[in-house]
Amino acid sequence: MQIQTHQFQQQETTYFLGASLMELGNHVNRQRTVLVIDENVEYYHGHHLHNWKKIVVPAGEELKNMATVEKIIDGLISYEADRKTMLVGIGGGMLTDVAGFAASIYMRGIPFGFVPTTLLAQVDASIGGKNGVSHGKQKNLLGVIRQPEFIFFDYALPLTMPAEEWHNGFAEIIKYACIMDAALFDYLENNKEKSAGPGCGSTAIPGGKISGSQNQSGTGR
Repeated sequence: MQIQTHQFQQQETTYFLGASLMELGNHVNRQRTVLVIDENVEYYHGHHLHNWKKIVVPAGEELKNMATVEKIIDGLISYEADRKTMLVGIGGGMLTDVAGFAASIYMRGIPFGFVPTTLLAQVDASIGGKNGVSHGKQKNLLGVIRQPEFIFFDYALPLTMPAEEWHNGFAEIIKYACIMDAALFDYLENNKEKSAGPGCGSTAIPGGKISGSQNQSGTGR
């Protein structure tokens, strides 16, 4: 596992590259942490999350709204969460957007982190500090810019995705390679069969995307 620390304008964020979901308890206080997961994550990975405080929400981009935020907030209230509670969003881009927004407004802001489970979330949606929801037909109309305390990149999690979702995420990798990483683009072009299928790691992407998200400096180890 590689660990990178990036200092943004108002928040330091730690990236755990090549981490394992089962190691999450080594990095947060389980007694003071609440997980927000969607029903797909519960189905595929819930057996790894026994004895955690969990809020399970429905999956689907159409549920990226204030009703889902209210469900999360109601769950936090039921667990008697306070300003020292850590909220961890585990899921795809919709889930991390909504979880980050809920954490940012609950008690005027509590700490939060992400475990992105889809390739698109790992290379795009969970990075950059954009948290929010849609309103009516207006996509991402309500939201805040606030960085998570950490992001856990478990590259085994996207292996449960349907092929179409994998292709959506991989298209984002190709886009970043075109924009900022000629060596990565050459590798992808010369290793099409090897790189385009499930199991191809996205380890080269988060650091590059970070550099464009906000003014920041970073260290790695």
